[in-house]
Amino acid sequence: MDEKYSLAQLQALSPKTARSIQRETVNSYADFIQLLYQDLDELISDIQENPEKRNGDDEDRLTIEIRTVLRQLGWEATHDEKLGGHTDLTVRKKSYTWIGEAKIHNGSEYLWGGFQQLTTRYSVGSHNQSEGGLIIYIKKENALLVMQRWRHGLRNRGLEDFADCDCEVNPLAFFSSHKHMRSGLPFRVRHIPIMLFFDPQDKK
Repeated sequence: MDEKYSLAQLQALSPKTARSIQRETVNSYADFIQLLYQDLDELISDIQENPEKRNGDDEDRLTIEIRTVLRQLGWEATHDEKLGGHTDLTVRKKSYTWIGEAKIHNGSEYLWGGFQQLTTRYSVGSHNQSEGGLIIYIKKENALLVMQRWRHGLRNRGLEDFADCDCEVNPLAFFSSHKHMRSGLPFRVRHIPIMLFFDPQDKK
């Protein structure tokens, strides 16, 4: 017998199938962003489980792994795409675009350079590209302190109409927004830490 299920029923029976359908049928930028961040958070959790295997990887190697998983999930994801420069991670679905700039944490000035690349070089800031991400690979201890210092420093950069807020899903992450130089519209950035510090104390 041919049975038809609502998305809610399908979610209960097969969450992965329901998520796949949602990706293919996304019809607003807000839904696009919500689904993308759900997938990013899940794959980042997987990456963080084995820091001993990834602690020595560079930015490109780590970001290519993220791109590969996103492609497997059905996203149109690219690495090193030419958009005013060579973007670390670009994700698309239909007419919607999200750009991520990835940096291994090496001080606030280095992160600020990545933030400027994302917001003034790569992104357009239009209505269907009004969000992006700064992916921060942290190979040092105390990721919370690293993110707090970066957030505090960002507040003092003089960005027009700047605001920041906590991320409800991940207490280490946060959001910032400011007026995009090109479009004049608000542009929101999710600052996303990936913890790769590894220094086991059991054999010391």
